[in-house]
Amino acid sequence: MEKPARRKRGCRYWLNLGLFGLAVLWVGYFVVAIYSVTAPVSQEICCATPADEGFDYEAVTLTSPLDVTLSGWYIPSKNGAAVILLHGYDATRLSVLPQALMLAEAGYGVLLYDMRGHGGSSPVVRSYGWVDVVDVETAVTWLQSRDDIDPDRIGIYGFSLGGQVALRAAAELDGIQAVAADGPGLANNDDTPPLQSAIEYVFRFGNGIVFKGVEWRTGFSQPEAIIDTIAGIAPRPLFLIASGETEEMEPRIVQFYYDHAQEPKTIWFIPETGHGGGPKVRPEEYAARLVSFYDVSLLLRE
Repeated sequence: MEKPARRKRGCRYWLNLGLFGLAVLWVGYFVVAIYSVTAPVSQEICCATPADEGFDYEAVTLTSPLDVTLSGWYIPSKNGAAVILLHGYDATRLSVLPQALMLAEAGYGVLLYDMRGHGGSSPVVRSYGWVDVVDVETAVTWLQSRDDIDPDRIGIYGFSLGGQVALRAAAELDGIQAVAADGPGLANNDDTPPLQSAIEYVFRFGNGIVFKGVEWRTGFSQPEAIIDTIAGIAPRPLFLIASGETEEMEPRIVQFYYDHAQEPKTIWFIPETGHGGGPKVRPEEYAARLVSFYDVSLLLRE
């Protein structure tokens, strides 16, 4: 018996198959992205310490109200003031050690710790720093209890993710008297500056999906946008730093924050380098500006 002729698959079939494949890849991409930004990145802190640059320091373990332990270092203060330093995503306290040493050289106490889900701290799920303000509050309280610190002379510095957390913490916590943030990230999509191209709309849409996915995976809600809270930092001083050319996203985000902040505020652009490159390309100027900011904000104020 002759077999029936096989029906030829038309263009519509292959188009639908292709669209289905793209949908699977799209969903898979976001599943992987959401997992990667929330999974803890525990790692050993090696192989540098403040002692390598001649600074005595204490190994510190802080415990937040959410039973999260934070592993860090503290270099005691010589001038009665101290600064908390927060690192970026997928990093550890080592990434802000250069900035810490700039301040320690000027006599400041510096407390730098691995943020939750990073380095030697509790390997808990990460949430874009949405709940990390409570950890900053723990750090502020710890500093206020020390004999070498005037409790009214505590500042904070944050880079990238740490910058986003530092800005939100300064707006919420009265114990922080000055805040500097280098390349701070977004707290939610409302912090995105006005978009300038179709691809930026695509990225904003993608960010929204990832933020919702992080909410689902962690059980934590997105915080208020920085643009809605940054004005609350005033009258305490604010110092914002951005790397990259003016049309790039980082300077635009930082400018967006600056425009929503109140005086006293300062902004500094470093166009010849990328994200976080300031301390490498302009080490002396970076140190001078950072120290001067905290000198005026913490030591010279009434």
